Amino acid sequence: MKIFKKIGIALLVIIGLYLLISLFLPSNIKVERKITINAPAAVVFEQINTLKNWKSWSYWDNIDTAMKSEYSGSESGLTAKHSWESTNENVGKGSLTIVESKPDSLIVTELAFEGMGTSIGGWKIKDTVGGVIVTTYMNMDMGLLGRIFPGLMMDGMLGADFEKSLAGLKKHAESLPAKAESTATEIKIEATTTQNMIFVSTKKESKFENISEDIGASYGKIGEFMGKHKLEQAGPVFAIYHSYSPEGVSMECGIPVSKMVKGEGDILVSEMKASNAVVAHYYGPYAGTEAAHGLIDKWVKENNKKVIGSPWEVYITDPGVEPDTMKWLTDVYYPIE
Repeated sequence: MKIFKKIGIALLVIIGLYLLISLFLPSNIKVERKITINAPAAVVFEQINTLKNWKSWSYWDNIDTAMKSEYSGSESGLTAKHSWESTNENVGKGSLTIVESKPDSLIVTELAFEGMGTSIGGWKIKDTVGGVIVTTYMNMDMGLLGRIFPGLMMDGMLGADFEKSLAGLKKHAESLPAKAESTATEIKIEATTTQNMIFVSTKKESKFENISEDIGASYGKIGEFMGKHKLEQAGPVFAIYHSYSPEGVSMECGIPVSKMVKGEGDILVSEMKASNAVVAHYYGPYAGTEAAHGLIDKWVKENNKKVIGSPWEVYITDPGVEPDTMKWLTDVYYPIE
């Protein structure tokens, strides 16, 4: 009998420790994953905002190809709803409803599984120089007893599914026709002469999936240097693209300044001399600038010109001031003889 008594005491201690540890863990678990997609934000948004499209890329929607699906509410956006029923234990019965939708930037969903309550999740879309950053997330209230198990395992369990769906979305969206070409304003190409420019910059070898983060970090470092040396910005920010590879780019992010000072560490202060150039004035999301580069290449060939240096993009419009991506102006320059 003593052995059973000891086992009972041990179980009580374990249960007590479990509950004690649970008190110090958050009841709300958030699982989040993101990916960079080389497609217009409008294209990516449409794929998520229209629930019927999920069959083309969502890992979860294709676990059971025989599941019964019903779509109700609006065709896309707010109130759009997908209800399903499956004999597969990993799918079960439930529904997903869009409860908030902001064009090209945000979609919030309510996920309900039969007998398991509801969870709020969503998708954030951010158009950047390096591509469209898509973040998907889900918030779940695990309660007291669920904070350790399965709470601590949720990130690994759901995270893997999120990554598969994001990879599917990336592959599908990048294979679709770029709608930016039909919705963007006309790209104007012209020959020009650039002016002398003093600028602060930093160089970076960046993988395609990290370009947006690397550019943001570069401008942050440049800003700190400018503040330290009391340098005034003398024009819009830009990025020079020195070379490309299948893995990424060698780029140099820069900000024009009013005077020449000495650089420090990996922060450079240089002067870009006046030169002949061809420029494309492009309005639209950053992901569509590829069309501007293509038109410049065509112009160079048709006019028998020779490119003599690395191209650069000047980001005229501040996305923090103008939320409409179709009004963003980017000037793409190629130096020519």
